[in-house]
Amino acid sequence: TEKRIPSLHKILKVFGSLQIRNIATIGGNIGSASPIGDTLPVLFALGAKIKVGSLASERIIGIEDFITGYRQTGLKKDELITEILIPKTPEGVTIGSYKVSKRKYLDISTVVGAFRLKTHKEIITEIVLAFGGMAATTKRALKTEKFLEGKKWTRETVKEAMDILAGEFTPLSDARAGAEFRKTVAANLLLKFYLETN
Repeated sequence: TEKRIPSLHKILKVFGSLQIRNIATIGGNIGSASPIGDTLPVLFALGAKIKVGSLASERIIGIEDFITGYRQTGLKKDELITEILIPKTPEGVTIGSYKVSKRKYLDISTVVGAFRLKTHKEIITEIVLAFGGMAATTKRALKTEKFLEGKKWTRETVKEAMDILAGEFTPLSDARAGAEFRKTVAANLLLKFYLETN
C-alpha cells in the first residue's frame, strides 16, 4: 500500500502490534464500526465503498452510509463484507492521515484525522475532514468543510476553520483523553495538514 495508497499505509504502520497486523483484516476494522477505528477516517477521505454479499445477493455501500451508529453497520444478518473498493485518487487531490495516541505503537487512538483536498489556483474546490475519536462514530466536520469550500487555502483561512472545527464536535472524556484535548488535537491536525501541503 505504501506507493499506491500512502495515506492508508501511514495508518497501518502504527496499527496495533506486529502480531495483530499479521492476522487483522481491514474488513474487521470496518465491521467493528468503532468510533476510534484507525482505518475509517482514511477510508472516508479516500471515498471507499464496501461490497457486501450473502448467498442470495451482493451490493455496494459507500463507507459513510455503511456506518449507521455506535458499533452499528448497514450489514444485514446474512451478509458479510466481501471487498473494500478504494478508487484511485485523482491527480491534483491530496490525502493526509494522522493518528494521535499516547504511544506511537501498541496503542488505541485518541484522535484519527484524515483529509482530502483539491485546489485550483489556491481556491479550495474539494475538502473532506474526517475524524475518529470525536463522536460515537467516525464523522466528517461538515460545517468546517462548508466554511472552507471556495476559499483560499491559506494559513489565515485554516486558522478560522480551526475555531469552527473545535466547536463542531462534542467528544467524550475517557481514560485516553479529555474532550477539550480532543478538540484541540483535531484542530491542530488540520493545521498540520495545511503546513504539509505547503
